[in-house]
Formats: sequence, structure tokens, C-alpha cells
Amino acid sequence: MKSATMISWELDPFHTRGGTAYAIRRLADQLTGLGIETRVLLPDCLDTRPGKNVTPLLKPMLLKTPAGLHRASRGVQCSEFCRAALEAVEQISASAGSDAVIAHSLEGAMFIVLRSAKPSREPSVFWLHSLYDPPINDFPKEQRRLLPFRTLLASAVMMADIVVTSTGILKDAREFEWPEQLKELQKALTVASAEHRVLTVESTGCLPGVPKDSQDEMIQRSNPENLKNVPSPYVLFPGRPSVDKGLGIFAAIAERLLADNIACVAVQRPTQRAKSENPSRNAPLYWSPWLTQHELAVAMRNAACTVLPSITEGFGLAAAESISQGVTTLYQKVGGHHGLPALPNALPVPLTTTERAHLYGLWSELFGSHDYWAVWTRYEISLGPLVDKWVEAIRSVVYRADGGRAGIDPPHLPERPLEERWGNKLRHRIEVGTNG
Repeated sequence: MKSATMISWELDPFHTRGGTAYAIRRLADQLTGLGIETRVLLPDCLDTRPGKNVTPLLKPMLLKTPAGLHRASRGVQCSEFCRAALEAVEQISASAGSDAVIAHSLEGAMFIVLRSAKPSREPSVFWLHSLYDPPINDFPKEQRRLLPFRTLLASAVMMADIVVTSTGILKDAREFEWPEQLKELQKALTVASAEHRVLTVESTGCLPGVPKDSQDEMIQRSNPENLKNVPSPYVLFPGRPSVDKGLGIFAAIAERLLADNIACVAVQRPTQRAKSENPSRNAPLYWSPWLTQHELAVAMRNAACTVLPSITEGFGLAAAESISQGVTTLYQKVGGHHGLPALPNALPVPLTTTERAHLYGLWSELFGSHDYWAVWTRYEISLGPLVDKWVEAIRSVVYRADGGRAGIDPPHLPERPLEERWGNKLRHRIEVGTNG
């Protein structure tokens, strides 16, 4: 495998809206580290910025997209971006060629569908980063007619030569019935697995190299104003502060821990005021300003523990990164989090199959709603016992002898074997498939 072409809406630091941008950049760096020329097709949006530290083998390519596309619906964004990506890939195939075309997440899913209608020599890889499935009504009729299912993700999974996901997502798909909005995706995943088209990778295979900075060095490279006045002891929610990432559960935990004088800290987004993310009942959350990577590492190390009450997880990268810092990390086993128990400092909060099904039901209603907090309120009572388990787990960590802290310079997660890295596993799978 000498070259690969990626279709991605995000790539740190060119166009970053969430953790997916960091994951895709790490995958790209792993591929280029293997000597694989990696083109990444990105949207030419107004907020696309030039990146730094780009090796000669990493070649971001900005695609011309309609003005104002970033303000359009998710379906329109996907449609226009994938139409432009298909034209670009055809031009690349006619000239330099590529050994594989990798479409990432929901924004790249329509590319898989469009490309399946045309003959091609390169295998198509669909990388399933999350279970968010955009409504298909915004797609043009000619694109909707190509969908074998009524949902975009299910169609991409069925039409891709290789589907990349976590073992945890497959585990959830096999163990309980998903809600109506996700049933077709569940079926598509189980069919793809039975046809041996699924490649599973875990969050640890995407972690960056172990940082060598000490706690003192990280503090020196941080803005002290962002880290001062944080109550102690505190537990940190290191994920994106929104209900679909578990903020509703975290807010309910904060209410019950108020009497214990245990602060619950979340990091607000860089372009939004914290109060816009706070639930209407004004839960007692402490909002930290936006933190850099160094500041977040310091905040995690100083916390009694980090908590990730996720509703779903594609891979569980936030939990894996917290664990890699030597921080006690509480999580619940959904999706990609199933692969974490063997790691040091990883503490799962017990989750029944029924509770997992409730979380998937909550998720399926969230991605079709404009009022996340109203949806959470409908599920809050049924998830009350789960919140109780979270509260007890946090108390046990905070009140234990060492306070849950790993020390000033905690031991880091050992380097994972090279064969477990995303880039290595993908290259091997493509080469085996091609040679076979």
C-alpha cells in the first residue's frame, strides 16, 4: 500500500469541530509514518485554516463547496461535500491513482453510496466514528434513490468494501434490540460482520505518543487563569459539554453530589457561553473556560477522577486519553467503551443490558430533536438507578485513602503494540484483501 485518499469533513487543525478531527489526523500521521502518501479531501469552508507540521506525505486538499455551506443542514452539507469528493477522486484515479479510498463518518457516508454506482479498482473503506445518522430528506432525489436502506449510515455500511468500527459497537449490535431509528444500521452492521467486511479497531490504537512533560512543565505552558479557583475535590467531565455526550447524566450526578461537597467540573466550548449548555434547572456545575491540551491534562491530573457517562461511543477516545494520563477514569460500557476494562485506572460503572437499551433509546431521540434537554427529561426517571450507581462509584473514589489521585507525575499507559495502531491494521487489511 503506497497511497490512500481520505474523504473527511474534519482534520486537525485545518477544520476542527470535535474529537473526530484529532482522531483522523492521528490516523493520517500513522499512515504517513508507514510511508503511505495520504491525501485528505476537506471542505473549503470559511473557517478552514492552514495547518502546521505537515509532512511531505500528508497532502490536504480543499474542495470547492457552495458559499454558506457551513450554515446548511447536515444533509445538504453531506450531499454537496460528497459530490465534490467524488469528482476529485475520479480525477486522482485517472492520474496518480490510490490504493484505497477512506470515507469518514456521516459527512463522508454519501460518498460511499455515490461511488458504489461506478466501477472502481480501489477498495472503499467506511470509517464509522459515531452512530449519528442525519435525516435523508435533505438529500437530492437522485441520491436518495441510490440508498438501499432508509438511513444513510446503514446504506454506507452495506455498500462499503470494508467497514471500520469498534468491537464494542458490534457487541451492542448483537446483544440487544436497538430502537426503531437505529434498527437498519444494526442490521447492516451484523450483515457486514457476517460477510467478513468489518475491521475492528480500539481507541488505544489511536492515542498519540506518551507525552514526556512533567506536571510542572505542563503548568508552566498553561494559562494559570484558566485553572485557578476550581473547587476541590472535584471530578472532571472531559467530553464535549452536550446532552448527547452525557451532560444530562453528569448534571444529575452533580445535584446528588452537592451535599458531599464534591464539585462537578465541565469545560465550556470556546465559542459559547457556559450557561447556554447548562440545563434549565440550573444544575450545580462548575464551568471552566476552554482549555488547551496541556491545561486539560493538568485539570485531569488534579481531579479526583474523570467521569464519562456516555450515551453511546464510537471508540471512546476521551476515556482512553484520560487513562493514558494515569488518571482514574469512570465510564459506562457502551460502544467503544467495552474495550477499556483491561487498562489500568479504568473503572466501569455497572450497566445492565436494559440500561444500555435505554441509553440507545435516548440517543435515537436526541439526534432527531432540537431540544436535547426536553428529551433528557423524559428519560431521567428511568435512568435514575444508573445515576445512583454513578454517585456511589464517585464517592468511593473520592473518599478512598489516596483521594483517587494518581500523583504529581503519574505513570502513563504503556505504548500499545504497533500492530494495534489504526494505520497498521488498516494497511494490513487492505493489502490482504488486495492480494487475496
